[in-house]
Amino acid sequence: MTSQSTLGQTRITVQFDLNRDIDGAALDVQTALAVAARRLPVEMTTPPFFRKVNPGDFPVLFISLISPTLPMSTVDEYGQTVLAQQISQLAGVAQVLVYGSQKFAVRVQVDPVAAAARNISLDDVRTVLSKANSNTPVGTLSGPERNVTLLASGAMRHASDYKNVVAAWRNGAPVRLSEIANVIDSVENDKVASWYNNDRAVVLAIQRQPDANTVEVVDSIKAKLPQFRAQIPQSIRM
Repeated sequence: MTSQSTLGQTRITVQFDLNRDIDGAALDVQTALAVAARRLPVEMTTPPFFRKVNPGDFPVLFISLISPTLPMSTVDEYGQTVLAQQISQLAGVAQVLVYGSQKFAVRVQVDPVAAAARNISLDDVRTVLSKANSNTPVGTLSGPERNVTLLASGAMRHASDYKNVVAAWRNGAPVRLSEIANVIDSVENDKVASWYNNDRAVVLAIQRQPDANTVEVVDSIKAKLPQFRAQIPQSIRM
């Protein structure tokens, strides 16, 4: 068992004996994940998942997504939530890796001098942001035929929503986030990028299962390409 950790993610590789049935091993891994999930931090936004794959294998097919008009975060959303999810369900596909991932995120760049002048710490800003951006159920309505969950959503989707958040009160006056920080629409990790020729792209790298036939896997994916093409905007080149 080996692991590789970077900022925001950890990848654990579990290697089994060659005589071990891969489907039985996958069931054991799934059971272990279910047990460990209860002990993981609540701050994890994405639950752990696993794939059956040979770490020594290279992807058998690459699909590049490019758009001259849409932001890369939008291209990434179509790639990961529409295409990658469907491709990973095809027979013989082990996993779909995303190169140059650009998941949308709001980035709050705090000015330490401006914050210190108002006696506001970075932890104070973090606490205010977590409280201001909540999306939790507040109750239910129960009827004879159905139950309805009530939501009071304070979720904020864009940087403009955060700028007027009150970070603290000083001398009876509110200190808004825009006074001590630069709030921008960005991505989770702005230190990674992929290109196709000279264009920024989100690249889907498709790996086959160890016992799958490469030609059959590639042919099955190519047969589905027109269907995938119809599910994403024309402004995205695939």
